[in-house]
Amino acid sequence: MDQIMHDVIVVGAGAAGLFFAGSLPPGRFRVLLLDHSTKLAEKIRISGGGRCNITNLEGAKLDRYHGQEPRFARQALNAFGPDAFLAQFRRDGLSVHEKHRGQLFCDQGSEAVIRWLDRRAQLAGAQRIMASTVHAVRPDYDHGPCFSLESDAGPLRSRMLVIASGGPSIPAIGASDWGQRLAASLGLKLIEPRPALVPLTLQTPWMANAALAGVSLKVRVSLPTQRSAPSFDEDLLFTHRGLSGPAILQISSYWAQDQALELRWAPNGLARDFAERWVKQKATQRQSLERIFAGADPTLSMPRRFLQQRLGMSGAQLPELGTTIDQWPDRAIRQLGQILEHDRLLPTGTEGWKKAEVAAGGVDVTELDPRSMQSLKHPGLFFLGEVVDITGWLGGYNFQWAWSSAWSAARAISVILEGYLNERG
Repeated sequence: MDQIMHDVIVVGAGAAGLFFAGSLPPGRFRVLLLDHSTKLAEKIRISGGGRCNITNLEGAKLDRYHGQEPRFARQALNAFGPDAFLAQFRRDGLSVHEKHRGQLFCDQGSEAVIRWLDRRAQLAGAQRIMASTVHAVRPDYDHGPCFSLESDAGPLRSRMLVIASGGPSIPAIGASDWGQRLAASLGLKLIEPRPALVPLTLQTPWMANAALAGVSLKVRVSLPTQRSAPSFDEDLLFTHRGLSGPAILQISSYWAQDQALELRWAPNGLARDFAERWVKQKATQRQSLERIFAGADPTLSMPRRFLQQRLGMSGAQLPELGTTIDQWPDRAIRQLGQILEHDRLLPTGTEGWKKAEVAAGGVDVTELDPRSMQSLKHPGLFFLGEVVDITGWLGGYNFQWAWSSAWSAARAISVILEGYLNERG
């Protein structure tokens, strides 16, 4: 096999690499998939607790992606968005269900998604070598685009080289920054990779005695010093080390060191507005605030442990929460509203690559053609998915970027290789 000139070698047998191979014309080209792991698509296998959040109904919306130049993603997402992906998925007998905010999960589970991707790649004629690391790549343009690879499988050659090796998030499954390092070695600019969709760490007083670990509540989180970053109304989870949950994972992709988070504890309204309402109506209020916060008023539900910790940190001298509202002084009600309005918290860092779901950063998109994902410096070299500086929100967006970028590259490479076949007669 090492003497064959392949038409395409794909480094990375994950979501983007497998989908790319399966999007080529069946049996038309000599395609080889390489992966350093012994298993296919490990990130798919663990996604969504084994269900795999394969895409999002709003997966073509550009504002759900970020990077130095998120507009780069527009052409690929418009050319092959969620509808196009789902049409192929359903055509082959698989089905999905929506869980939350457009998130689509595979009814048959992650293993079915992997089998589907593998079957598509095999139908396209792709061969596969697993447990094979690529140690060196050398472009050769003396006789048209050609790439020589040194790998555990021996020396290999290919006209086209596709890098779909992902990023360094979740190293426990073998993830690494190999693709980003390769790009840098070939002279391409990089946006420094960093953990994204990752829990954040905190210090005291919020973490005192881990009193809040396991407590979850709905919040609105934003970055007051970064106006371009969106705010997120999602659940927050206190952990033994800091903050997690969808709200924090989302904002973490925009967060930078020394930036404070603003957390509104009553995202459906201002706590001080609730306080003013209670002041006006307190003569007829016979409920305790403890009961209201426990869920009697769903717009202001807050866990008791959180309330105790937050009020204790404030040092305010307030009546017991079990006291009915009509027994609270107006001043104390308003003070409570101010305390629960919002807080600014300064994270000390993230929980790093081991907990990050994706990598932000990667190959600078100014180095690539947005129509094809091809390198502008090295014709025949393509970068897909997470290895590129495009990162999606939590909820299926990063898989959609994998499908869209892979499909765009497959269409472009098919046209190029058809030209070579025609030349060969």
